[in-house]
Amino acid sequence: MHITVRKPGALTTIQDQGRYGRQGQGIPSSGVLDPLAMRIANLIVGNDENHPVIECIGIGPELEFSGSVYFTVCGGSFRVFLNDEEITVNRLYRSRAGDVLKVTYAPHYNTCVIAFGADFDLAPVMGSLSTDVRSGIGPMQGKKLQAGDRLELINVRNRLKNENERSFPLYAEKEEITRLRVISGPNDDAFTGNGLGTFFGSLYTVSEKSDKMGLRLKGPHVETSAGNDILSAGIVTGAIQITPKQPILMLKDHATTGGYPIIAVVISADLSRAAQLKAFDKVQFVPVNMETAEKAMQEMNEYMDAKKTVFAGSALMKLLAEKRRRK
Repeated sequence: MHITVRKPGALTTIQDQGRYGRQGQGIPSSGVLDPLAMRIANLIVGNDENHPVIECIGIGPELEFSGSVYFTVCGGSFRVFLNDEEITVNRLYRSRAGDVLKVTYAPHYNTCVIAFGADFDLAPVMGSLSTDVRSGIGPMQGKKLQAGDRLELINVRNRLKNENERSFPLYAEKEEITRLRVISGPNDDAFTGNGLGTFFGSLYTVSEKSDKMGLRLKGPHVETSAGNDILSAGIVTGAIQITPKQPILMLKDHATTGGYPIIAVVISADLSRAAQLKAFDKVQFVPVNMETAEKAMQEMNEYMDAKKTVFAGSALMKLLAEKRRRK
């Protein structure tokens, strides 16, 4: 069983949760931009939540199936077609030999993923199937997918329970202003009180120069107490650096270290919302405490666990999962 890339799309790559434990060697973690989309997609097709997927940024690819396999497209509401018939994201489908899947675009979203009920016949690179195009690290020689590429699938799942139940709600439509929750710091002392007030009280616009390394933001100048240089330190996904020109929200392909002060870090539960921001979107940063951040992630995990129960269980199990979700 294999999939042939007929058209590659704008930036289509193989990704998983990331390449961890290598940043001390200067190797970025990389990984899927929208972790929630990956989790949803994999649950729908019966995989482990962190199973490798195809990631699409901008305009998606056109893929041809050589046989039957479960698949789904999840994340932003991209327009998706199976043999020229429009289908829905976040829902289970099964291909037949010769079927063509076409993922086009989403007016208000940045990225989606395609998951298959099977394994990619690819060797991990440094423990991961994530692709870092800039560094040339990952499967497919570290490159984005190209027309003519052939992806072999092995261990194809033959049957899934509750096929008709395997769907998730669509992502909510974006509001005029996306409010991302953040933990303040760790370099609070690098900013004046006016600078902190400006950052948390202002709207920022996503620059068209953003990429998978980070979202460049246009907005009011953030005043520092002693310039924009600090001793280089490690960076995490979601960190917001204040450079002399503009803030940058670090995404999955960020460098391992940086020498600009970090004013705040986006909480884990909101990283998927950050990943879906496009050029000219408006964003505001809302400070919260660690308790709120942990609760938000716990609620997301509980919702995903309830869905697992629905997909795998009986009518009684589905009822219990629904009750847990409503609490």
